[in-house]
Amino acid sequence: MLLRPRLVRAPLRHASHRAAFSSRSLAPRGSDADANSDAAASDAIVRLVAAGGSSLEADFDRLDPALSHALVARTLRALTDSGVPAERFFAWASLRRGFSPSAHAHNLLIENAGKLADYRAMSRALALMSQRRLPLTDRAFAFLAPSGSSRSSCVEDAARAVLRVLDDVGGPCRASGVFSLVKALASTGEFDAAVSVIEETRRMARYFNVVVAAKCKAGNFVGAREVFDEMRKSGSAPNANTWNCLLGCLLKNGRLAEACGLVESMERSKPGEVPDSLTYEILTYHACKAGKMDSAMQILDQMFSANLTPRITIHSAFIKGYFYAGRIEDAQKYVDDMSTRDRHSVNRNYSLLAKLLRKSGRTIDAGRVLYELMEKGLRPDHSAYVKVAKDLYKMGRGDLASELKLMFQRFSVQADTGQ
Repeated sequence: MLLRPRLVRAPLRHASHRAAFSSRSLAPRGSDADANSDAAASDAIVRLVAAGGSSLEADFDRLDPALSHALVARTLRALTDSGVPAERFFAWASLRRGFSPSAHAHNLLIENAGKLADYRAMSRALALMSQRRLPLTDRAFAFLAPSGSSRSSCVEDAARAVLRVLDDVGGPCRASGVFSLVKALASTGEFDAAVSVIEETRRMARYFNVVVAAKCKAGNFVGAREVFDEMRKSGSAPNANTWNCLLGCLLKNGRLAEACGLVESMERSKPGEVPDSLTYEILTYHACKAGKMDSAMQILDQMFSANLTPRITIHSAFIKGYFYAGRIEDAQKYVDDMSTRDRHSVNRNYSLLAKLLRKSGRTIDAGRVLYELMEKGLRPDHSAYVKVAKDLYKMGRGDLASELKLMFQRFSVQADTGQ
């Protein structure tokens, strides 16, 4: 006899209406009141720093703002926007008991120093980050984004100055700093400056990949291919990330012939590097999206032949591809086949098919899919089970809903008995 699932593990305590409503805060954390308070405190701090003076730290003490990561970040951004040095405020905040500036705040401090071209302050901030083993991000170099009056040559000069500081500081910030510097430049379209930084450091595929990815994101597949070709000529061999980024860009922009040529080049490259699982995922995704399910299946078979395990996104692409093409039986067959070829994906594949069937109005079929999954001893997605069961009740098929519930209760019993 099956035990009833323990839906309620502890009795609810009685609470009066007065207690329930009066206990709710009228100004919860993160409300407009908090934002207004942070804005007022930030404005006051900026005014104090701008005024300067030897008693600045004492002025901060008298102001006594309620420090939070949100307030510190807001203040650092405001100081940078106002062209006011942030180092003394940051140092004061760092000494406050119970508060430690986040890695994001440290990156904002470096951005402030860069905006003011104060490379000594930047050096001190970088040394502090190295000491604390905090990661540099491209936010630290957001000041390099060209403004309306700046020219690329000015950006390149500033990038070289930053690179000299990174070289002087060394330590953990050096490696992450070069990568973040290249990323910051590439993300703002300063590709020449990014390549210049790469050439002055090390011509690593990891750095070039940032430039390729930025060009791909901008839809500049010609420029991305030029960087790719330059990598191959200069001895900085493209790695799997480079190939896949360019492949995705070509397919996204409908450059099918070039994409096919790239795949052929992949197959002639060093064995074991490409194609990899992501390559197959990109190819199958675009094939499924184009409704070319047979071609997608051929790619998947090649993937299994290469002893690569598909990610769940590949299975989702197939199931949705078949389903939205009206090939429901093929979607079911795919799910059944993958239950033996890739057992790690069984739960999510069946649950996804059930969700799609339910949304299309085929609730009984959705219930059958979930029942079949549970017959295999596998637990379906809880939300899928609940929604299908509720819909079965609504349509007058409580008998089928009860069957599903009975099957699902087995998993609750197993959890309660520790099986």
